[in-house]
Amino acid sequence: MSATGGMHRPVRAALLLAVAAAAAGLTGCEVADDVGLPPDAAGPSARSYPARAPLPTRDPELAAAEARNLVELEAVLGSPEGLLFGGSGGIGGTGSSGLGTSGIITRAGQYKVTAACVGAPDAHLSVTQGARQGGTLLERNFDCGEVTEALIDLVPGTASAHLIRYGSGVPGPGTGAVAGVRISFDASGQ
Repeated sequence: MSATGGMHRPVRAALLLAVAAAAAGLTGCEVADDVGLPPDAAGPSARSYPARAPLPTRDPELAAAEARNLVELEAVLGSPEGLLFGGSGGIGGTGSSGLGTSGIITRAGQYKVTAACVGAPDAHLSVTQGARQGGTLLERNFDCGEVTEALIDLVPGTASAHLIRYGSGVPGPGTGAVAGVRISFDASGQ
């Protein structure tokens, strides 16, 4: 450091160079505003933006098939006594698309899992709890049109159920296939 300016002189010089570089970079920029433009050219409506692709619309026949299948599914599954959580919906047009739902288990015990599907030949059900709580507790393939039930032991924490289309006979997309699962506390086992 010198007695005449210490470290302040290099810092000032660096700051001056940074400001000059920024000003030089902006000299080629064009700045536009609404001042001096006719009223019809001012504002956002005067700017042109690229057209956005329209959102895909859902096939009305597919939506109707899924709605019919959901009504049938709800009649089959119902709302069991002691229902903790569940879900139902479309299970897609491929063997890897499906439905998932989860809920919080507040007390350890035996729980009843009920699942069904409509509109596909078969489905695959899995019920899991985190690795610390036991991992995969149930895996089952089942035919659609039938209800599958199982009893499992759950501990406090989050539990999840997943349903996917299954098998090599998976119909193509657009079938309206649906599935649902219900997990309820099994009062008969306590």
